[in-house]
Amino acid sequence: MPPRPRATGEDKALAVRQSSRKRKHVEVKPESIPQPSHHALKQEDVKDSDEGTTGTTTTSKSSNRRRKPKQDAVLDEPSRTDIANDQKEVVLDIVVDSATNVQRAKKAKTNGTVKPTTADDSSSDLSSAPVEEEKLRLKRKPKPKTKEEKVDSSSELSPVPDEEEESKPKKKRKRKTKEEKEAEAMPLAPRTAGLNMFVGAHVSIAKGVENAITNAVHIGGNAMAMFLQSQRKWENPNLKPENRDAFISACSHHSYDAKQHIVPHGSYLVNLAAKDAAQAKKSYDFFLADLQRCEALGIKYYNFHPGATNKEPLPDAIERLAGNLNKALSETSTVVPLLENMAGTESIIGSRFIDLAQIIAKIKPEYLSRIGICIDTCHTFAAGYDLRTPQAFKKTFQELDGAVGLKYLKAMHLNDSKGMFNSHKDLHQNIGTGFLGLRAFHSIMNEPRLTNIPLILETPCERPDPEDSKKTIDDKTVWSREIKLLESLTGMDPESDSYKKLERDLADQGKEERDKMIRWVADKEEKEREKAAKAELKARKKLEKAEKGQQSISGMFGAKGKKKPRTPSESSSLSSASGSGSD
Repeated sequence: MPPRPRATGEDKALAVRQSSRKRKHVEVKPESIPQPSHHALKQEDVKDSDEGTTGTTTTSKSSNRRRKPKQDAVLDEPSRTDIANDQKEVVLDIVVDSATNVQRAKKAKTNGTVKPTTADDSSSDLSSAPVEEEKLRLKRKPKPKTKEEKVDSSSELSPVPDEEEESKPKKKRKRKTKEEKEAEAMPLAPRTAGLNMFVGAHVSIAKGVENAITNAVHIGGNAMAMFLQSQRKWENPNLKPENRDAFISACSHHSYDAKQHIVPHGSYLVNLAAKDAAQAKKSYDFFLADLQRCEALGIKYYNFHPGATNKEPLPDAIERLAGNLNKALSETSTVVPLLENMAGTESIIGSRFIDLAQIIAKIKPEYLSRIGICIDTCHTFAAGYDLRTPQAFKKTFQELDGAVGLKYLKAMHLNDSKGMFNSHKDLHQNIGTGFLGLRAFHSIMNEPRLTNIPLILETPCERPDPEDSKKTIDDKTVWSREIKLLESLTGMDPESDSYKKLERDLADQGKEERDKMIRWVADKEEKEREKAAKAELKARKKLEKAEKGQQSISGMFGAKGKKKPRTPSESSSLSSASGSGSD
Protein backbone atom coordinates (compact mmCIF):
# COMPACT_ATOMS: atom_id res chain seq x y z
CA MET A 1 0.00 0.00 0.00
CA PRO A 2 1.58 3.31 -1.08
CA PRO A 3 2.27 5.91 1.60
CA ARG A 4 -0.24 8.66 2.06
CA PRO A 5 0.66 12.10 0.59
CA ARG A 6 1.90 14.61 3.11
CA ALA A 7 -0.22 17.61 3.98
CA THR A 8 0.66 21.03 2.66
CA GLY A 9 -0.22 24.68 3.31
CA GLU A 10 -2.71 25.29 6.08
CA ASP A 11 -2.81 21.57 6.89
CA LYS A 12 0.35 22.09 8.91
CA ALA A 13 -1.66 22.23 12.16
CA LEU A 14 -4.48 19.85 11.15
CA ALA A 15 -4.84 16.19 10.34
CA VAL A 16 -8.18 15.34 8.72
CA ARG A 17 -9.56 11.95 7.88
CA GLN A 18 -12.53 11.61 5.58
CA SER A 19 -14.96 8.79 6.16
CA SER A 20 -18.35 7.82 4.87
CA ARG A 21 -19.68 7.07 8.34
CA LYS A 22 -20.28 9.79 10.92
CA ARG A 23 -17.36 10.18 13.30
CA LYS A 24 -17.16 11.81 16.66
CA HIS A 25 -15.30 15.09 16.77
CA VAL A 26 -12.48 15.00 19.26
CA GLU A 27 -10.95 18.26 20.36
CA VAL A 28 -7.20 18.24 20.56
CA LYS A 29 -5.37 20.56 22.89
CA PRO A 30 -3.08 22.93 21.02
CA GLU A 31 -0.11 21.70 23.01
CA SER A 32 -0.60 18.22 21.58
CA ILE A 33 -0.52 19.20 17.86
CA PRO A 34 2.41 17.36 16.19
CA GLN A 35 4.99 19.10 14.07
CA PRO A 36 4.12 19.06 10.33
CA SER A 37 5.98 16.24 8.64
CA HIS A 38 6.72 18.32 5.57
CA HIS A 39 8.59 20.92 7.59
CA ALA A 40 12.28 20.77 6.72
CA LEU A 41 13.90 20.15 10.10
CA LYS A 42 17.26 18.63 10.66
CA GLN A 43 17.28 15.63 12.94
CA GLU A 44 19.69 17.45 15.31
CA ASP A 45 17.30 20.42 15.58
CA VAL A 46 14.40 18.18 16.50
CA LYS A 47 16.49 16.44 19.11
CA ASP A 48 17.71 19.76 20.57
CA SER A 49 14.21 21.21 20.78
CA ASP A 50 12.97 18.11 22.60
CA GLU A 51 15.70 18.07 25.28
CA GLY A 52 13.94 20.76 27.35
CA THR A 53 10.85 18.61 28.06
CA THR A 54 10.91 15.40 30.02
CA GLY A 55 9.18 12.54 28.30
CA THR A 56 9.32 14.10 24.74
CA THR A 57 10.64 11.78 22.04
CA THR A 58 11.94 12.48 18.51
CA THR A 59 9.55 11.26 15.84
CA SER A 60 11.03 9.94 12.60
CA LYS A 61 9.36 9.92 9.18
CA SER A 62 8.61 6.23 9.36
CA SER A 63 6.98 6.57 12.75
CA ASN A 64 4.78 9.38 11.42
CA ARG A 65 3.53 7.04 8.72
CA ARG A 66 2.58 4.44 11.27
CA ARG A 67 0.87 6.89 13.62
CA LYS A 68 -1.08 8.96 11.10
CA PRO A 69 -3.76 6.33 10.38
CA LYS A 70 -4.59 6.33 14.14
CA GLN A 71 -5.07 10.11 14.20
CA ASP A 72 -8.77 10.86 13.76
CA ALA A 73 -8.95 14.14 15.68
CA VAL A 74 -10.68 17.04 13.92
CA LEU A 75 -10.48 20.71 14.77
CA ASP A 76 -13.46 22.69 13.59
CA GLU A 77 -11.63 26.00 13.76
CA PRO A 78 -7.84 25.89 13.49
CA SER A 79 -5.90 28.15 15.85
CA ARG A 80 -3.26 30.59 14.65
CA THR A 81 0.11 28.82 14.23
CA ASP A 82 3.41 30.64 14.00
CA ILE A 83 6.45 28.69 12.88
CA ALA A 84 9.86 30.27 13.14
CA ASN A 85 12.65 28.56 11.28
CA ASP A 86 16.26 29.33 12.05
CA GLN A 87 19.49 27.65 10.94
CA LYS A 88 20.43 26.59 14.47
CA GLU A 89 17.09 26.32 16.32
CA VAL A 90 13.50 25.85 15.30
CA VAL A 91 10.74 26.73 17.72
CA LEU A 92 7.12 25.86 17.23
CA ASP A 93 4.98 28.61 18.68
CA ILE A 94 1.31 27.82 18.99
CA VAL A 95 -0.91 30.45 20.48
CA VAL A 96 -4.52 29.63 21.04
CA ASP A 97 -7.07 32.35 21.26
CA SER A 98 -8.95 32.09 24.54
CA ALA A 99 -12.21 33.16 22.89
CA THR A 100 -12.01 30.21 20.49
CA ASN A 101 -11.49 27.82 23.37
CA VAL A 102 -14.54 29.19 25.17
CA GLN A 103 -16.68 28.76 22.03
CA ARG A 104 -15.52 25.18 21.54
CA ALA A 105 -16.16 24.37 25.21
CA LYS A 106 -19.74 25.71 24.89
CA LYS A 107 -20.26 23.72 21.72
CA ALA A 108 -19.02 20.52 23.36
CA LYS A 109 -21.33 21.09 26.31
CA THR A 110 -24.32 21.73 24.04
CA ASN A 111 -24.20 18.83 21.54
CA GLY A 112 -22.11 16.39 23.56
CA THR A 113 -20.21 15.22 20.47
CA VAL A 114 -16.85 16.80 21.12
CA LYS A 115 -14.62 14.79 23.41
CA PRO A 116 -11.35 16.35 24.57
CA THR A 117 -8.33 14.17 24.01
CA THR A 118 -6.20 13.49 27.04
CA ALA A 119 -2.64 12.26 27.32
CA ASP A 120 -3.95 8.85 28.38
CA ASP A 121 -6.37 8.49 25.43
CA SER A 122 -5.26 5.56 23.26
CA SER A 123 -7.08 6.96 20.20
CA SER A 124 -4.36 9.57 19.69
CA ASP A 125 -0.62 9.09 19.95
CA LEU A 126 0.62 12.66 20.07
CA SER A 127 3.87 13.99 21.44
CA SER A 128 3.75 16.80 24.02
CA ALA A 129 5.02 20.29 23.24
CA PRO A 130 8.37 21.39 24.69
CA VAL A 131 8.66 23.60 27.75
CA GLU A 132 10.05 26.40 25.56
CA GLU A 133 6.77 26.47 23.62
CA GLU A 134 4.83 26.88 26.87
CA LYS A 135 7.06 29.78 27.88
CA LEU A 136 6.49 31.54 24.53
CA ARG A 137 2.75 31.10 24.90
CA LEU A 138 2.87 33.03 28.15
CA LYS A 139 4.46 36.01 26.41
CA ARG A 140 1.06 37.04 25.16
CA LYS A 141 -0.27 38.64 28.36
CA PRO A 142 -3.94 39.53 28.69
CA LYS A 143 -5.05 43.11 29.09
CA PRO A 144 -4.68 44.15 32.74
CA LYS A 145 -7.97 44.35 34.60
CA THR A 146 -9.24 47.49 36.21
CA LYS A 147 -9.70 47.74 39.97
CA GLU A 148 -13.47 47.23 39.62
CA GLU A 149 -13.02 44.16 37.40
CA LYS A 150 -10.56 42.65 39.89
CA VAL A 151 -13.08 43.05 42.70
CA ASP A 152 -15.86 41.50 40.62
CA SER A 153 -13.79 38.54 39.45
CA SER A 154 -12.41 37.82 42.89
CA SER A 155 -15.87 37.93 44.44
CA GLU A 156 -17.07 35.32 41.94
CA LEU A 157 -14.29 32.89 42.82
CA SER A 158 -14.11 33.24 46.58
CA PRO A 159 -15.37 35.73 49.14
CA VAL A 160 -12.93 38.36 50.27
CA PRO A 161 -12.52 38.22 54.05
CA ASP A 162 -13.62 41.28 55.92
CA GLU A 163 -10.89 43.30 57.59
CA GLU A 164 -12.63 42.87 60.94
CA GLU A 165 -12.59 39.08 60.55
CA GLU A 166 -8.84 38.95 59.97
CA SER A 167 -6.91 37.79 62.97
CA LYS A 168 -5.29 40.56 64.88
CA PRO A 169 -1.51 40.44 65.12
CA LYS A 170 -0.25 39.05 68.38
CA LYS A 171 0.94 41.58 70.85
CA LYS A 172 4.70 41.44 71.00
CA ARG A 173 6.34 41.39 74.36
CA LYS A 174 8.45 44.36 75.19
CA ARG A 175 12.10 43.44 74.92
CA LYS A 176 13.96 43.66 78.18
CA THR A 177 16.74 46.16 78.49
CA LYS A 178 20.27 45.25 79.51
CA GLU A 179 19.69 46.74 82.95
CA GLU A 180 16.50 44.67 83.43
CA LYS A 181 18.29 41.48 82.44
CA GLU A 182 21.14 42.20 84.85
CA ALA A 183 18.65 42.93 87.64
CA GLU A 184 16.86 39.63 87.01
CA ALA A 185 20.16 37.74 87.05
CA MET A 186 21.04 39.10 90.50
CA PRO A 187 20.44 36.57 93.31
CA LEU A 188 17.10 37.04 95.05
CA ALA A 189 18.71 35.88 98.28
CA PRO A 190 22.21 34.77 99.25
CA ARG A 191 22.92 31.09 99.82
CA THR A 192 23.14 30.18 103.49
CA ALA A 193 26.49 28.67 104.41
CA GLY A 194 27.33 26.27 107.21
CA LEU A 195 23.99 24.40 107.31
CA ASN A 196 23.72 20.62 107.24
CA MET A 197 20.18 20.82 105.77
CA PHE A 198 20.39 21.39 101.99
CA VAL A 199 17.22 23.04 100.67
CA GLY A 200 16.56 23.93 97.03
CA ALA A 201 13.88 23.79 94.33
CA HIS A 202 13.10 22.27 90.94
CA VAL A 203 14.72 24.72 88.50
CA SER A 204 14.75 25.14 84.72
CA ILE A 205 17.44 24.04 82.24
CA ALA A 206 16.22 26.29 79.42
CA LYS A 207 18.99 27.05 76.89
CA GLY A 208 21.32 24.47 78.41
CA VAL A 209 21.57 22.14 81.40
CA GLU A 210 24.31 24.35 82.87
CA ASN A 211 21.68 27.05 83.47
CA ALA A 212 20.21 24.92 86.26
CA ILE A 213 23.18 25.97 88.39
CA THR A 214 22.61 29.65 87.65
CA ASN A 215 18.91 29.33 88.46
CA ALA A 216 19.66 27.56 91.76
CA VAL A 217 22.08 30.33 92.76
CA HIS A 218 19.45 32.91 91.76
CA ILE A 219 16.95 31.66 94.39
CA GLY A 220 19.58 31.04 97.06
CA GLY A 221 19.29 27.25 97.02
CA ASN A 222 21.89 24.81 98.28
CA ALA A 223 20.29 21.89 96.42
CA MET A 224 18.36 21.51 93.17
CA ALA A 225 16.30 19.28 90.93
CA MET A 226 15.59 19.60 87.18
CA PHE A 227 14.55 17.66 84.11
CA LEU A 228 17.43 16.43 81.98
CA GLN A 229 15.22 16.18 78.88
CA SER A 230 11.84 17.57 77.90
CA GLN A 231 9.21 15.73 79.97
CA ARG A 232 6.56 16.40 77.30
CA LYS A 233 8.01 14.40 74.38
CA TRP A 234 9.82 11.12 73.76
CA GLU A 235 12.48 12.29 71.32
CA ASN A 236 15.14 14.76 72.49
CA PRO A 237 18.54 15.85 71.17
CA ASN A 238 21.64 14.30 72.66
CA LEU A 239 23.59 16.02 75.42
CA LYS A 240 26.21 18.23 73.79
CA PRO A 241 29.79 18.07 75.11
CA GLU A 242 29.92 21.85 75.53
CA ASN A 243 26.80 21.80 77.74
CA ARG A 244 28.20 18.92 79.78
CA ASP A 245 31.50 20.72 80.35
CA ALA A 246 29.75 23.98 81.21
CA PHE A 247 27.57 22.17 83.81
CA ILE A 248 30.56 20.53 85.49
CA SER A 249 32.44 23.83 85.49
CA ALA A 250 29.46 25.71 87.00
CA CYS A 251 29.11 23.10 89.78
CA SER A 252 32.75 23.56 90.67
CA HIS A 253 32.59 27.34 90.49
CA HIS A 254 29.50 27.61 92.74
CA SER A 255 30.43 24.73 95.07
CA TYR A 256 27.54 22.37 94.30
CA ASP A 257 28.18 18.70 95.04
CA ALA A 258 26.57 16.90 92.08
CA LYS A 259 26.93 13.57 93.87
CA GLN A 260 24.97 14.66 96.94
CA HIS A 261 22.75 17.70 96.43
CA ILE A 262 21.51 17.48 92.83
CA VAL A 263 18.68 15.04 92.06
CA PRO A 264 17.13 15.27 88.55
CA HIS A 265 13.50 14.28 88.05
CA GLY A 266 12.35 11.68 85.53
CA SER A 267 9.78 12.30 82.82
CA TYR A 268 6.09 11.81 83.62
CA LEU A 269 5.73 9.89 80.34
CA VAL A 270 7.90 7.01 81.53
CA ASN A 271 6.18 3.89 82.88
CA LEU A 272 8.64 1.08 83.52
CA ALA A 273 5.74 -1.15 84.64
CA ALA A 274 3.93 -0.93 81.30
CA LYS A 275 2.79 -4.23 79.77
CA ASP A 276 2.42 -2.90 76.22
CA ALA A 277 5.65 -3.67 74.35
CA ALA A 278 5.86 -0.37 72.46
CA GLN A 279 5.14 1.71 75.56
CA ALA A 280 7.61 -0.32 77.61
CA LYS A 281 10.40 0.13 75.06
CA LYS A 282 9.92 3.90 74.79
CA SER A 283 9.85 4.20 78.57
CA TYR A 284 12.97 2.14 79.06
CA ASP A 285 14.93 3.96 76.33
CA PHE A 286 14.05 7.35 77.83
CA PHE A 287 14.86 6.16 81.35
CA LEU A 288 18.23 4.73 80.31
CA ALA A 289 19.11 7.91 78.39
CA ASP A 290 18.44 9.95 81.53
CA LEU A 291 20.65 7.68 83.64
CA GLN A 292 23.45 7.98 81.11
CA ARG A 293 23.13 11.77 81.17
CA CYS A 294 23.45 11.69 84.95
CA GLU A 295 26.70 9.79 84.71
CA ALA A 296 28.02 12.14 82.02
CA LEU A 297 27.25 15.14 84.28
CA GLY A 298 28.68 13.54 87.42
CA ILE A 299 25.23 13.27 89.10
CA LYS A 300 24.65 10.36 91.48
CA TYR A 301 20.90 10.41 92.30
CA TYR A 302 17.97 10.30 89.87
CA ASN A 303 14.35 10.47 91.04
CA PHE A 304 11.46 8.88 89.10
CA HIS A 305 7.83 7.78 89.53
CA PRO A 306 7.39 3.99 89.78
CA GLY A 307 4.63 3.94 87.15
CA ALA A 308 1.11 2.55 86.83
CA THR A 309 -0.44 -0.90 86.66
CA ASN A 310 -2.89 0.11 83.89
CA LYS A 311 -5.48 -2.21 85.47
CA GLU A 312 -3.06 -5.14 85.40
CA PRO A 313 -2.37 -7.13 88.60
CA LEU A 314 -0.03 -5.22 90.92
CA PRO A 315 2.44 -8.11 91.44
CA ASP A 316 2.88 -8.46 87.66
CA ALA A 317 3.44 -4.71 87.27
CA ILE A 318 6.04 -4.70 90.05
CA GLU A 319 7.78 -7.65 88.40
CA ARG A 320 8.08 -5.75 85.10
CA LEU A 321 9.24 -2.60 86.90
CA ALA A 322 11.96 -4.41 88.83
CA GLY A 323 13.08 -6.21 85.68
CA ASN A 324 13.59 -2.93 83.83
CA LEU A 325 15.43 -1.47 86.83
CA ASN A 326 17.83 -4.42 86.95
CA LYS A 327 18.47 -4.10 83.24
CA ALA A 328 19.13 -0.34 83.46
CA LEU A 329 21.45 -0.81 86.44
CA SER A 330 23.42 -3.40 84.47
CA GLU A 331 23.92 -0.89 81.63
CA THR A 332 25.15 1.91 83.93
CA SER A 333 27.81 2.04 86.64
CA THR A 334 27.37 4.86 89.20
CA VAL A 335 23.90 6.46 89.07
CA VAL A 336 21.38 5.59 91.82
CA PRO A 337 17.67 5.61 90.77
CA LEU A 338 15.28 6.77 93.53
CA LEU A 339 11.71 5.44 93.70
CA GLU A 340 9.28 8.20 94.69
CA ASN A 341 6.25 7.44 96.86
CA MET A 342 2.91 8.47 95.36
CA ALA A 343 -0.46 9.84 96.52
CA GLY A 344 -2.42 6.72 95.56
CA THR A 345 -4.50 8.02 92.63
CA GLU A 346 -6.07 5.42 90.34
CA SER A 347 -3.66 2.56 89.55
CA ILE A 348 -0.43 4.38 90.45
CA ILE A 349 2.27 2.23 92.04
CA GLY A 350 4.00 3.39 95.23
CA SER A 351 1.25 4.93 97.38
CA ARG A 352 2.07 2.42 100.13
CA PHE A 353 5.47 1.99 101.69
CA ILE A 354 5.11 -1.75 101.17
CA ASP A 355 5.00 -1.18 97.37
CA LEU A 356 8.46 0.40 97.48
CA ALA A 357 9.72 -2.44 99.66
CA GLN A 358 8.42 -5.08 97.22
CA ILE A 359 10.19 -3.37 94.30
CA ILE A 360 13.50 -3.16 96.16
CA ALA A 361 13.15 -6.81 97.20
CA LYS A 362 13.28 -7.78 93.50
CA ILE A 363 16.50 -5.85 92.78
CA LYS A 364 19.48 -8.13 92.30
CA PRO A 365 21.86 -8.25 95.30
CA GLU A 366 24.75 -6.75 93.30
CA TYR A 367 22.66 -3.64 92.61
CA LEU A 368 21.09 -3.07 96.06
CA SER A 369 23.69 -0.41 96.86
CA ARG A 370 22.49 1.50 93.79
CA ILE A 371 18.79 1.82 94.59
CA GLY A 372 16.98 4.26 96.87
CA ILE A 373 13.75 6.11 97.60
CA CYS A 374 12.56 9.75 97.62
CA ILE A 375 9.72 10.71 99.99
CA ASP A 376 7.28 13.46 98.96
CA THR A 377 5.51 15.06 101.93
CA CYS A 378 2.33 15.90 99.99
CA HIS A 379 2.11 12.37 98.55
CA THR A 380 2.75 10.85 101.97
CA PHE A 381 -0.02 12.89 103.62
CA ALA A 382 -2.50 12.30 100.79
CA ALA A 383 -1.81 8.55 100.90
CA GLY A 384 -2.82 8.36 104.55
CA TYR A 385 0.48 8.75 106.43
CA ASP A 386 0.18 11.60 108.92
CA LEU A 387 3.00 14.10 109.51
CA ARG A 388 1.16 17.00 111.17
CA THR A 389 2.30 16.51 114.76
CA PRO A 390 5.63 15.36 116.20
CA GLN A 391 3.97 12.14 117.37
CA ALA A 392 2.43 11.45 113.95
CA PHE A 393 5.72 12.32 112.23
CA LYS A 394 7.62 9.87 114.43
CA LYS A 395 5.09 7.08 113.83
CA THR A 396 5.19 7.54 110.04
CA PHE A 397 8.98 7.46 109.95
CA GLN A 398 9.00 4.33 112.10
CA GLU A 399 6.61 2.69 109.63
CA LEU A 400 8.81 3.74 106.72
CA ASP A 401 11.90 2.40 108.42
CA GLY A 402 10.16 -0.89 109.20
CA ALA A 403 8.76 -1.40 105.69
CA VAL A 404 11.62 -0.15 103.53
CA GLY A 405 14.48 1.08 105.70
CA LEU A 406 15.63 4.66 106.20
CA LYS A 407 19.01 3.69 104.78
CA TYR A 408 17.36 3.84 101.32
CA LEU A 409 16.06 7.40 101.87
CA LYS A 410 18.30 9.62 99.71
CA ALA A 411 16.12 12.70 98.99
CA MET A 412 12.85 14.42 99.90
CA HIS A 413 10.33 16.65 98.11
CA LEU A 414 8.92 19.31 100.44
CA ASN A 415 5.34 20.33 99.58
CA ASP A 416 2.30 21.23 101.62
CA SER A 417 -1.03 19.72 100.51
CA LYS A 418 -4.15 21.34 99.04
CA GLY A 419 -5.90 18.02 99.53
CA MET A 420 -7.13 16.74 102.87
CA PHE A 421 -5.60 13.87 104.81
CA ASN A 422 -5.94 10.48 103.06
CA SER A 423 -7.62 12.20 100.09
CA HIS A 424 -5.31 10.57 97.50
CA LYS A 425 -5.13 13.97 95.78
CA ASP A 426 -1.73 14.94 94.40
CA LEU A 427 -2.18 18.70 94.92
CA HIS A 428 0.90 20.62 96.03
CA GLN A 429 0.58 23.75 98.15
CA ASN A 430 3.02 26.33 99.52
CA ILE A 431 4.76 25.61 102.80
CA GLY A 432 2.54 26.16 105.87
CA THR A 433 -0.58 27.19 103.92
CA GLY A 434 -2.13 23.77 103.27
CA PHE A 435 -3.68 20.97 105.33
CA LEU A 436 -0.26 19.62 106.29
CA GLY A 437 0.79 22.76 108.15
CA LEU A 438 4.10 24.26 109.22
CA ARG A 439 4.73 21.86 112.13
CA ALA A 440 5.40 18.96 109.75
CA PHE A 441 8.23 20.92 108.12
CA HIS A 442 9.62 21.94 111.49
CA SER A 443 9.92 18.22 112.27
CA ILE A 444 11.74 17.60 108.99
CA MET A 445 14.20 20.47 109.39
CA ASN A 446 15.11 19.22 112.87
CA GLU A 447 15.39 15.50 112.06
CA PRO A 448 19.05 14.36 112.35
CA ARG A 449 18.49 11.43 109.94
CA LEU A 450 17.67 13.89 107.12
CA THR A 451 20.89 15.87 107.20
CA ASN A 452 23.06 16.17 104.10
CA ILE A 453 20.36 14.99 101.66
CA PRO A 454 18.67 17.20 99.02
CA LEU A 455 15.36 18.71 100.20
CA ILE A 456 13.59 19.92 97.06
CA LEU A 457 10.68 22.35 96.87
CA GLU A 458 7.98 21.59 94.29
CA THR A 459 5.52 24.19 95.51
CA PRO A 460 3.53 26.39 93.09
CA CYS A 461 5.16 29.69 92.16
CA GLU A 462 2.92 30.96 89.37
CA ARG A 463 1.28 34.38 89.25
CA PRO A 464 -0.81 36.13 86.53
CA ASP A 465 1.14 37.50 83.60
CA PRO A 466 0.81 41.34 83.66
CA GLU A 467 1.00 41.40 79.84
CA ASP A 468 -1.53 38.58 79.26
CA SER A 469 -4.22 37.87 81.84
CA LYS A 470 -4.86 34.41 80.37
CA LYS A 471 -1.31 33.26 81.09
CA THR A 472 0.85 32.84 84.15
CA ILE A 473 4.54 33.37 84.77
CA ASP A 474 6.88 31.95 87.37
CA ASP A 475 7.63 34.12 90.37
CA LYS A 476 10.94 32.80 91.69
CA THR A 477 10.70 35.00 94.77
CA VAL A 478 8.23 32.43 96.16
CA TRP A 479 10.93 29.73 96.24
CA SER A 480 13.52 32.17 97.51
CA ARG A 481 11.29 33.07 100.52
CA GLU A 482 10.37 29.43 101.21
CA ILE A 483 14.01 28.33 101.20
CA LYS A 484 14.80 30.94 103.85
CA LEU A 485 11.65 30.00 105.75
CA LEU A 486 12.62 26.32 105.94
CA GLU A 487 16.21 27.11 106.88
CA SER A 488 14.96 29.36 109.69
CA LEU A 489 13.04 26.44 111.22
CA THR A 490 16.30 24.67 112.07
CA GLY A 491 16.72 24.97 115.81
CA MET A 492 13.61 27.16 116.25
CA ASP A 493 11.55 26.56 119.38
CA PRO A 494 8.03 25.55 118.28
CA GLU A 495 6.63 26.93 121.55
CA SER A 496 8.09 30.40 121.02
CA ASP A 497 5.90 33.37 120.16
CA SER A 498 7.83 34.00 116.93
CA TYR A 499 7.15 30.47 115.69
CA LYS A 500 3.47 30.57 116.67
CA LYS A 501 3.01 33.89 114.89
CA LEU A 502 4.72 32.54 111.76
CA GLU A 503 2.58 29.41 111.82
CA ARG A 504 -0.61 31.45 112.29
CA ASP A 505 0.22 33.92 109.51
CA LEU A 506 0.92 31.15 107.00
CA ALA A 507 -2.24 29.30 107.97
CA ASP A 508 -4.27 32.48 107.43
CA GLN A 509 -2.79 32.89 103.94
CA GLY A 510 -4.12 29.47 102.89
CA LYS A 511 -7.43 29.59 104.78
CA GLU A 512 -9.50 30.49 101.71
CA GLU A 513 -8.07 27.60 99.70
CA ARG A 514 -8.62 25.15 102.56
CA ASP A 515 -12.21 26.30 103.12
CA LYS A 516 -12.85 25.92 99.40
CA MET A 517 -11.53 22.36 99.51
CA ILE A 518 -13.61 21.56 102.61
CA ARG A 519 -16.78 22.77 100.87
CA TRP A 520 -15.92 20.81 97.75
CA VAL A 521 -15.40 17.61 99.76
CA ALA A 522 -18.63 18.21 101.70
CA ASP A 523 -20.60 18.72 98.49
CA LYS A 524 -19.06 15.62 96.98
CA GLU A 525 -19.91 13.53 100.03
CA GLU A 526 -23.49 14.88 100.02
CA LYS A 527 -23.90 13.93 96.37
CA GLU A 528 -22.52 10.48 97.09
CA ARG A 529 -24.98 10.06 99.99
CA GLU A 530 -27.89 11.15 97.79
CA LYS A 531 -26.75 8.78 95.09
CA ALA A 532 -26.48 5.93 97.61
CA ALA A 533 -29.95 6.75 99.02
CA LYS A 534 -31.49 6.69 95.53
CA ALA A 535 -29.81 3.39 94.80
CA GLU A 536 -31.09 1.94 98.07
CA LEU A 537 -34.63 3.19 97.40
CA LYS A 538 -34.54 1.72 93.91
CA ALA A 539 -33.41 -1.65 95.28
CA ARG A 540 -36.13 -1.61 97.95
CA LYS A 541 -38.87 -0.89 95.38
CA LYS A 542 -37.55 -3.67 93.19
CA LEU A 543 -37.69 -6.09 96.12
CA GLU A 544 -41.25 -5.03 97.04
CA LYS A 545 -42.35 -5.48 93.45
CA ALA A 546 -40.86 -8.96 93.41
CA GLU A 547 -42.64 -9.83 96.67
CA LYS A 548 -45.98 -8.62 95.31
CA GLY A 549 -45.44 -10.71 92.22
CA GLN A 550 -44.96 -13.84 94.33
CA GLN A 551 -48.21 -13.19 96.28
CA SER A 552 -50.22 -12.83 93.10
CA ILE A 553 -48.83 -16.10 91.77
CA SER A 554 -49.78 -17.92 94.99
CA GLY A 555 -53.24 -16.45 94.73
CA MET A 556 -53.62 -17.99 91.28
CA PHE A 557 -53.28 -21.43 92.83
CA GLY A 558 -55.68 -20.65 95.71
CA ALA A 559 -55.10 -19.97 99.36
CA LYS A 560 -54.72 -22.74 101.94
CA GLY A 561 -58.08 -24.18 103.22
CA LYS A 562 -60.14 -23.06 100.20
CA LYS A 563 -61.51 -25.43 97.59
CA LYS A 564 -59.85 -25.44 94.24
CA PRO A 565 -62.28 -24.29 91.50
CA ARG A 566 -63.41 -27.03 89.10
CA THR A 567 -62.60 -26.96 85.43
CA PRO A 568 -65.46 -27.22 82.85
CA SER A 569 -64.55 -30.88 82.10
CA GLU A 570 -64.62 -31.73 85.78
CA SER A 571 -68.02 -30.06 86.16
CA SER A 572 -69.53 -31.94 83.19
CA SER A 573 -68.22 -35.32 84.39
CA LEU A 574 -69.59 -34.62 87.85
CA SER A 575 -73.04 -33.78 86.52
CA SER A 576 -73.19 -36.89 84.34
CA ALA A 577 -72.21 -39.05 87.28
CA SER A 578 -74.93 -37.56 89.43
CA GLY A 579 -77.52 -38.18 86.64
CA SER A 580 -76.67 -41.87 86.33
CA GLY A 581 -76.94 -42.28 90.08
CA SER A 582 -80.44 -40.80 90.17
CA ASP A 583 -81.61 -43.27 87.58
